[in-house]
Amino acid sequence: MRPGNTLLLLLAISSSLLPLASTASVLDLRPLPPRKPLPPVDPQVIPFCNKADHPKVCINSARYYTHEFPSIDATNMFNVMAYALKNRIRFVQEKAVAMSKSQKVSDAARVSINECVSLYSEALDSLSTAMVGFVTRDGGAFEAKLNSVISILKACDGAFKGNPNPLLKEDERLMKMTSNSIAMGKLSL
Repeated sequence: MRPGNTLLLLLAISSSLLPLASTASVLDLRPLPPRKPLPPVDPQVIPFCNKADHPKVCINSARYYTHEFPSIDATNMFNVMAYALKNRIRFVQEKAVAMSKSQKVSDAARVSINECVSLYSEALDSLSTAMVGFVTRDGGAFEAKLNSVISILKACDGAFKGNPNPLLKEDERLMKMTSNSIAMGKLSL
């Protein structure tokens, strides 16, 4: 082998190893910071959540908000579920906005994600109207608006037109939470 070829070969091998030397490719073996423990489950929510369509989701949603109410009754359980749903929709909406700004997302997926972001705003509006219907004891408006939240969340999946939906698991969870909100509201109306 001629000296010039050897130098080229050495340069090719060393340049292919450069990505391995970058700090981004080195595994971080430091332990993860400890997770904050979950708030305890108020035992008063369990009988109510057992009447919901998705009891486990109900219990997990309620554990974060029951401490804000002095007692747990059917009305307060609806308030807990609606508050948890509203906060979760906002969280998923923020997650979707961050996803749409990611460089890893295709243009087609970005368009669909942005459509979901606007659908989440519609879902929040419908949830607010449902909460007003609950307070005014308008059961028809209450249930119709919460059912429209479920339809809106399904429309987000439809926005992807058969392509993989990175928000699907979140949307499914939101639909379960909405279904639980309907069940809790019906206990009180």
